[in-house]
Amino acid sequence: MSAESARSPLRLTTRISLMNKHIRLHRRTAAWAFLLLVLAVGEGVDASNARAQSASLQGIVLDASNTQPVRGATVTLKQGEQEVRGVETDRNGLFQFSGIEPGRYTLRIEALGYVTHEETLVLKSGETRTANRSLKVEPVQLEGINVVSQGAGAVRRKLGVQIITSQELAQIPTPAATGDLMSYLKTQPGVVGTGDRGGQLFIRGGTPSQNLVLMDGMLVYEPFHITGLFSAFPENLIQSADFLPGGFGAKYSGRMGSVLDVQMRDGDRHETKATGSVSPFLAAASVEGPFFQKGRDSYLVSIRRSLIQETSPWLYGQKQLLGFDSEYFRTSELSPDGGARCALTLFRSRDRGGLDPNDPVSHVGWTNLVIGGRCTKLVGATFVDVKFGRSALSSEAVTRGASNFSSSASQVFTDADLSRKIGPVRLNSGGHIHLEDTRYDLRNLLAANAKADESWGEVGVYGELEIPVVAGLRLLPGATFTLTEDRRPFVEPRLRATWQVEPLDGELNGAVGLYEQQLAGISDQRDASSVFTAWVRTPPGARMRSLHAQASWEQSLGGGLSYSVDAYYRKMSDITVATWSTSAQFVPDLAVANGRSRGADARIELRHGPLYLFGGYAYSWTEYSSAQDAFSVWFGQPVQTYHPPHDRRDQVNALASLVLGRYTLSASFEYGSGFPFTRPIGFDQLIDFRTDTNELPDVRRTFGETQVLLERPYNGRLPPTHRLDISVKRPVDIGSQEIQLQAGAINVYDQTNIFYYDVFTGRRINQLPLTPYVSVKLQTRSPSRP
Repeated sequence: MSAESARSPLRLTTRISLMNKHIRLHRRTAAWAFLLLVLAVGEGVDASNARAQSASLQGIVLDASNTQPVRGATVTLKQGEQEVRGVETDRNGLFQFSGIEPGRYTLRIEALGYVTHEETLVLKSGETRTANRSLKVEPVQLEGINVVSQGAGAVRRKLGVQIITSQELAQIPTPAATGDLMSYLKTQPGVVGTGDRGGQLFIRGGTPSQNLVLMDGMLVYEPFHITGLFSAFPENLIQSADFLPGGFGAKYSGRMGSVLDVQMRDGDRHETKATGSVSPFLAAASVEGPFFQKGRDSYLVSIRRSLIQETSPWLYGQKQLLGFDSEYFRTSELSPDGGARCALTLFRSRDRGGLDPNDPVSHVGWTNLVIGGRCTKLVGATFVDVKFGRSALSSEAVTRGASNFSSSASQVFTDADLSRKIGPVRLNSGGHIHLEDTRYDLRNLLAANAKADESWGEVGVYGELEIPVVAGLRLLPGATFTLTEDRRPFVEPRLRATWQVEPLDGELNGAVGLYEQQLAGISDQRDASSVFTAWVRTPPGARMRSLHAQASWEQSLGGGLSYSVDAYYRKMSDITVATWSTSAQFVPDLAVANGRSRGADARIELRHGPLYLFGGYAYSWTEYSSAQDAFSVWFGQPVQTYHPPHDRRDQVNALASLVLGRYTLSASFEYGSGFPFTRPIGFDQLIDFRTDTNELPDVRRTFGETQVLLERPYNGRLPPTHRLDISVKRPVDIGSQEIQLQAGAINVYDQTNIFYYDVFTGRRINQLPLTPYVSVKLQTRSPSRP
């Protein structure tokens, strides 16, 4: 055992003791926050005797064919022909009614693509009835009709939440046999990608490290693969995803940018299935089925590997040094009545490659690991959702053979979310305990002290009320309270609101809130070539924070046509950034910046039978201001104001999908204005006089290390990029097997799009040219074992 390993238990014990001492000092504040949890599970929340004599009804709605929760199902209670109550199921399939007068009711459950369920219930005084139900899939579907989950779509974003389903991923041309969440997100206004390599997303002025990405409630540090086309979330593994580009509620903490909360699906509980697919970009295989008891438990195994390194020599005439592989395993169990569900998940991904095919020495790579479990259950009138496990990331990079970088981050977590109806009000509350660790080692010619290792513990609670004010108007005030063992506690108040304007068939949503973050990802972004991220804790007293304000209007125009418009503003402070230096090398010293981001986007969507059309435009403006010593030396001013490298002003996206019989034709177009970059002003020779010998370098014969001298930060802009992707696919049934054939092309009109400009060599690196592809997917079915 190493000395470091031997010290770890002692260090952890010391930190826990410090955290306990800090909690005692703030017991009064913590006690008030804890009251939110008590309210969620207490039995005496209904104060009036009249309410105590009323009845309650709750339940979980499942898909009878695969036992997955049915999201967006309409659940109504009727007496005769009069509707008494109505609600939609949430992402867990949950519905709840409270304060119901005792009596006889008709329970009706409807969902698109399912047979309507209807039954008669007698609710007694003081009774809390649980009615978990399964819906049968509608046996008759009109040919060529796209059936999507209710509430989903690129326009509808209730309370700022955009619901993404696997059906929508299938509409996007992707150079693989299945769709992918990465390809879909890059078609959304306000989401900026670095191109077809790099694997980074910038959302509404935020950086990738400010995005909170969850896999069944478990953190994934870098979920997007280095190829820029794929992610940890392929179409065939996800149930749905909640995408919140900003203004999210009190449930989410730890990040100040955006939230992508992905709910993974369970394996099939009734029959065993195997799926395999291959394309020039990707090979994948998966197996799923009942584990021990049919209808109760299941497993799902998926393996994926990129093939671009092997196929690029004959696709492009030059080998692309990009690759990734991933493994995913999930096992789940469902209670006999469908009211409880538990799952264990293991995910590992490994990305490696060089972004410049002419520079085989430089490379970057990272490895994700997620292992944990999740259980959900109705306990009395409270829905409980518990997650536990560990997430970890390790990354490394070598730049031109002179710099060696490494970084790691990990989180051990226990999270709990509780939801309960209290009369007409819903209370969402919960808490978390996180143990965090970050390390980095950044070595180059200019950095002598570039190592850091820090660990800390964090405890947090949150509460949010959903209050119906008047018809169609709901307010959701909430707050999070977070405490670490060595820093001051902080409170993040947030308010969301939604108003359904029935005469116009529209909905107005708004949100304002404070968001704080003490984990930062630092990248060398003087040109767009570096995707290495060093994860560090923010300096004491400089916790990053952002004030969000946003509003949106969405409206249905009839005939499947709808539109939405959004506007947002963010004021950011104490953003952790790398210190600027005159040379194009990564400097590990940290600095802080303040920033502002504002923008707007407009979307229009048409769903009409077999035709789907979407168009979007986004405008964004982001500016940073930072004070650093080097600015005074080189520019005579201590503060520099600049637009960071992800400041894309204009973005246009268009999608089209058409079903003709058994053929599905898809097309995707994107346009983006140029990114900022830092212009070089010349070259210099750096001679290292640090030597163990008594002889100094001979400056007349030693040229030293060539370095690039840079102008003011990000004072230039790259040219705009645009491209069109298309695909056509058709399923073929052969007995119990199904084969899906797909053909398509990336960058159909062969636009020469820049990826980045290498300021060291003065060479331009382009994105992928015209690339045709063919993919095949085979799915087999067989009876599951008893």
